[in-house]
Amino acid sequence: MKLKLNIFNDEFNDFSEGLEKNLCLLTEYILTDQGKDKFTINLKFVTTYEMKSLNKSFRNINSDTNVLSFPTSTDVKKISGELGDIAMSIPYIKTESQNLNRDLDDHMMHLLAHGILHLLGFDHNKDKNADMMEAQEIKYLNSFKIANPYKI
Repeated sequence: MKLKLNIFNDEFNDFSEGLEKNLCLLTEYILTDQGKDKFTINLKFVTTYEMKSLNKSFRNINSDTNVLSFPTSTDVKKISGELGDIAMSIPYIKTESQNLNRDLDDHMMHLLAHGILHLLGFDHNKDKNADMMEAQEIKYLNSFKIANPYKI
């Protein structure tokens, strides 16, 4: 079986033992459920500096954020192979999970699901779209026994 998630991590080594496996399983579940099981995704854990630079370059926002998604194409039907890249700012996510009183692994799973759905064309700019995207996130997280992050 080909891995669906390529994880690039040069900076951080203090994650729980099962996190990487669960991130891979979540990715496989979402891609299979969405009929995109032939695709792979690249996930890079980044520093505050790297994320701030990405956010400035691609969104013209000069600040750190938790997750950014970079689809290979805006038309998912035209993509073959790699669906896209996801960057996760580990320092930001650690602080955010503490501030929200959420388990770090659960929060990272949520943000990965969120990022993957963006790669698949989901968006949350309008209430209707946000509701659809959140429902998908909740469904996927529930399969890993992770509580609804929007009700915590």
